[in-house]
Amino acid sequence: MREVSESVCRAHGAECVFEYTHEFAPTVNSPEHVDVALRAATNIAGAESVDGNVQPMMISEDFGAFLQVVPGNFIFIGNGEARENGGIPLHNAGYDFNDDILQTGARYFAELARLALPASR
Repeated sequence: MREVSESVCRAHGAECVFEYTHEFAPTVNSPEHVDVALRAATNIAGAESVDGNVQPMMISEDFGAFLQVVPGNFIFIGNGEARENGGIPLHNAGYDFNDDILQTGARYFAELARLALPASR
């Protein structure tokens, strides 16, 4: 990043000061809660729609800070495919939340609570 920044500046007769900071904690799911999250997702969306082994990615997500205090899991619920409702990525000026997934999200969290919490006696 430093090399690219400095090269662009040199090409345009400018100077830069490069400083890299690591602002966000990594978002790492709590292993003890993964199974119940996968079961809830599978029960709601079906096994063919659930990927329990998403490749690690470098994204800026403040949820990592929460997970340092309270164990939990980060999930992708599926807001839409490219060129469909919800297909524009988050943090993009053209982003529009896909309201059609609200019921799926609510059903997932209700199922997660049902599976994770002890049954009333």
